[in-house]
Amino acid sequence: MSLPLPRREFLRRLGQLGAACAGCTLAARLSAETAPAAAAPAPAPKLPDLKDRAYCGLICGDWCELWRATKSGDPIAKRAVYDQWKWKEKFGVEFDPAQVFCYGCKAPGKPVNVAHARCTVLQCASARGFDSCLQCSRLAACDKDLWKDYADFHRKMIQLQRDYVAATGLVPS
Repeated sequence: MSLPLPRREFLRRLGQLGAACAGCTLAARLSAETAPAAAAPAPAPKLPDLKDRAYCGLICGDWCELWRATKSGDPIAKRAVYDQWKWKEKFGVEFDPAQVFCYGCKAPGKPVNVAHARCTVLQCASARGFDSCLQCSRLAACDKDLWKDYADFHRKMIQLQRDYVAATGLVPS
């Protein structure tokens, strides 16, 4: 059983992996230019850039309905998310399109919505110095509200963490 890496070592190795991947990609392109045409190899799975993800691992622009509604300024879409996510029950706030928004939990200089202000996943990952919960060795057993409320999403993030560890060899801390 290996011990978890300190964050600095984790990031150093991640940088080395990125440089190695870039070198392999360049070598493959150069050899493809000089080699006879053959069937293209299957592309390697793209590893997530943890800085581009929310603390929970979400890619806001791809998956978050509220983020998209905020970007488009659509009050009807905001209302649908407000109702679907039960903000009145969870946070005790009445619907106000100006107060139902999301710029992501890593948007410096942008206002923070009520969900982010109370998000225990964001608070934990941020306090531990993580870019994402994918760096946490306790992700699979984590019982924060977000994971309880969205168990399927939690399972997806656990699988993404496994794939990430398998591809990088980096052990979460």
